[in-house]
Amino acid sequence: MSNAGEWAAKLKAFHEKQLERPRKVYRIGRTKVLVTGGQAASTVGAAVVTASADSPSWLFLGAVAAGFFGGKYLYPVPRSSVAARRGSSAVGRKSPHELDSMTPAEIQAYKFNVEFAQKEGTPSALGTEEALGRHSEAVRVVSPVVGANAEVLAHLSLADVQEYGRTAARHDLLKRRWLSYEVDPQKQFDYPAMCDASAPATSAMIRAMRAADQERTAGNPANYRLAVDRFSQALQTAEQAAGVP
Repeated sequence: MSNAGEWAAKLKAFHEKQLERPRKVYRIGRTKVLVTGGQAASTVGAAVVTASADSPSWLFLGAVAAGFFGGKYLYPVPRSSVAARRGSSAVGRKSPHELDSMTPAEIQAYKFNVEFAQKEGTPSALGTEEALGRHSEAVRVVSPVVGANAEVLAHLSLADVQEYGRTAARHDLLKRRWLSYEVDPQKQFDYPAMCDASAPATSAMIRAMRAADQERTAGNPANYRLAVDRFSQALQTAEQAAGVP
């Protein structure tokens, strides 16, 4: 791929990423012209720079146009905005339970959509700030339990963060259950197969445990829950094969 093609691909990827990022959208008066905060800032910035340099009018207008269209590319109306869709711009209110099932980005998009649809200003009693606060607190609590950086959990919904924590707690119980066969002399004597990695069932259990360990910090709650389920089943199978009652 040529350098020009590579740059074009990078710019397209950047633009696609920006389209997924929630941001406020404003309508200019009663027109159909929509701008975002970033687009407005780039337009005003271009105007201020060229005006302060005492540039000719053609250069001033060109800079303003470049700022406007450049800002439209760099800070576009996001796909999540009701302003980007055809048809009704009505936005239904969300309950606390519904907000807790949304990711922080979805909560922000919902807030911006209500602000745009209501037009009279920032709507009150949406519950979005409280929902984001509950999410931040859950991430703070669950992150050390999981043993993952907070950024791994930050993009999830509150419901998924809480589920992640419950799965991690179950994962820890299973690992302690298996570890007891390694550290308890009586269990080592009674069930030697549980410490024998060459035993098929024990070997399969160890592989399932390692797979769960890998999924623990991957940030996908469904995959992590499935890996822990498989570890639980493999541990039970290994115990049955070893003669554990």
